[in-house]
Amino acid sequence: MLALPDIEQITLELVAQIPKGRVATFREIALALGDPIAARAVGSILAQHKRDCPSHRVVSFDGTVTEEQAQLLQAEGVPVKGGRVLSLTQLLFRDFRGERPLQKLQEIQNAIRAQMHLASDRTDYHTVGGVDLSYMGAQGVVAYVRLELSSLTLLDTHTLAQEVRFPYIPSYLAFRELPVMLALLHTLKEQNALADITFVDGTGTLHHRQAGIASQLGVMLDIPTIGITKSLLHGKPEKDLQTVAPGEICYIRIEGQRAGAAIKPSDSSEPFFVSPGHRVDLETAIELARLTLKDLLPEPIQRAHDASRRVAQALKHPKSPQRGLFDKM
Repeated sequence: MLALPDIEQITLELVAQIPKGRVATFREIALALGDPIAARAVGSILAQHKRDCPSHRVVSFDGTVTEEQAQLLQAEGVPVKGGRVLSLTQLLFRDFRGERPLQKLQEIQNAIRAQMHLASDRTDYHTVGGVDLSYMGAQGVVAYVRLELSSLTLLDTHTLAQEVRFPYIPSYLAFRELPVMLALLHTLKEQNALADITFVDGTGTLHHRQAGIASQLGVMLDIPTIGITKSLLHGKPEKDLQTVAPGEICYIRIEGQRAGAAIKPSDSSEPFFVSPGHRVDLETAIELARLTLKDLLPEPIQRAHDASRRVAQALKHPKSPQRGLFDKM
């Protein structure tokens, strides 16, 4: 299983290093974590822990502060005027100590990329699976569904609820959701209860390091996987997505190579994005996505989403009969 850094605690420790009379931006804290893309996550963490660290010393990129921040900073000798820190460049603190945990996670993703096999190792698929995660507070509820490919008949559904601590950071989704997914799918694999190929709510190759959650899940379990998302995380479409016709395939390129595709289900819908995860090629991933499309998303993903939402909503009602942590529906 994954041994993950406590990003929340590390963020609080970094903020505690900012001395009185100095400030840092959310981006500087994110850089100290190892990736500027985490700036929004830093803001979310500090919003939940205002009293656990000197969070008032963390300001927007242009020095903008709230009225409460302004009062606290001025009391520490930081000049503020018109809701903005003056002389921001001179007061900016960058000398953070500590390891950059997100860089280590990037190394894991790069290692996964080296192990990915982007070719189909079979020519026929009889069953397709889907896995998705929903949240109820700190609880993550993963659902795995298995369908018959020819009829899209639901064969079975399994769910698992588990605490999730890793924050949402773009391109690091796997480290937030993989622990719960692995706990369920590892058990199902041992029971020979996985489908011939599994759709994952998340990217495969359409990722900053071309190794999204679909690829990581596939490699770690050594199963065929396909990534499906409703938004494009990374890559450049071959044409304007607004001009894509219903049913048309618009390829997405990364570094000049086709890494995924956009598919528009209907005139009134937005396209979704498909990319190979592991042990499948792009064209097979596209074909299976089209074969399983009934509405706005491939049916395995839609069924998994609906199942995980039902269980997550049930967690709102403690007086209702409680499901176990591992359930077949």
